[in-house]
Order: sequence, then C-alpha cells, then structure tokens
Amino acid sequence: MDTNDIDIISMVLEGDVDKFSIIIDKYKNKIFKIVSMHVPQENVEEVANDIFFKGYKSLKTFKNDSPFINWLTVIAIRACKDFWRQKYAQKDVPMSSFDEETEQSIELGIDYRTPEDNILGDEKYKMLMKAMEQLKPVERTIISMMYAEERSVAEIASLTGMTESNVKVTAFRARKKLSEILNSMM
Repeated sequence: MDTNDIDIISMVLEGDVDKFSIIIDKYKNKIFKIVSMHVPQENVEEVANDIFFKGYKSLKTFKNDSPFINWLTVIAIRACKDFWRQKYAQKDVPMSSFDEETEQSIELGIDYRTPEDNILGDEKYKMLMKAMEQLKPVERTIISMMYAEERSVAEIASLTGMTESNVKVTAFRARKKLSEILNSMM
C-alpha cells in the first residue's frame, strides 16, 4: 500500500475529512472504470459517488492488510451488485446480440477503456457494454475483473469471496453466454 494512502486515511480518521478528496481524485478513474463495466452508463456517476461515500463511512474498518484499492474495489463490486439487486430484483435483463468481431474481441480479452480510447470504436464499445449489462451481476463482475482490470483468478476469488474453481466456471459460462448472444444475430 502506498504510504501516502496510509497518511491520508489517518488524517481523515483524525478529523481532517477534506483530505478524503485526495483519495477520490487518486482512485476515481479506476472506480469509474469498474462501475462502467457493471452498470448502465447513465448510472455510473451515481454508483461511483455512492462507492466513495460508502468508502468514507467505512474507512475506520480498513485494516491495511492489503492495498487500499483492493478494499475499495470490494466496496465497488458490492455497490454494483446492489444496483442490480435494487433495479431488477434479481431478474435477468433480456438478451441482445452482437457481431462476430466483438465476440472475438471478448475472447481475446480486449482492453475495456473509455469509448474515446477503445480500439473497438464507439459503436462497438457501446454494443459490448450493452452485452455486459445483459449478463448476471456475478458474470459481469468476473468478466470485467478478468479482462478490464486484468486480475488473476486468485485475485478475483479473494476479492469476491468465491473459490478459484467457481471463478473459472463462472467466467467460462459468461464467455459462452456472450458468444451465444453474438451468434444469435448472425
């Protein structure tokens, strides 16, 4: 963990709450990237703000036994799951489909960046995000952590509380589901 994070967290916990803005500035891009992989674009800012609010309120529970961003990522994943739980009450979103090139990009593990930077281009990026929205929350979490965040199976298991085997099975099924979505439009 960055010693600067430890110092900032200590200052916040000692009453200098304005210092939390440094944490927000440091990690906002990472959190927005995570959230944009899990919730519709029109809800990203709201969910990301909620994550930082929850992080601030729970800061005293941070144990400094792993990097701060991992702790914040767990909060982000839970907030995204909560979003879908509230919005759809555990119902799956209807399926749609995508072209073969998008499918191949998913299988190769594309870099999920902002639409402006994404090598797939704006339209294909939007299509991919729409497809991701149609996965179950746990599937979106696993796929985005594997490909967008480039986390290992072990890291994903640690952050989500799942077993490594369960992470692998969920990733396999999610990729298969995305492939079926894409193939149905051909």
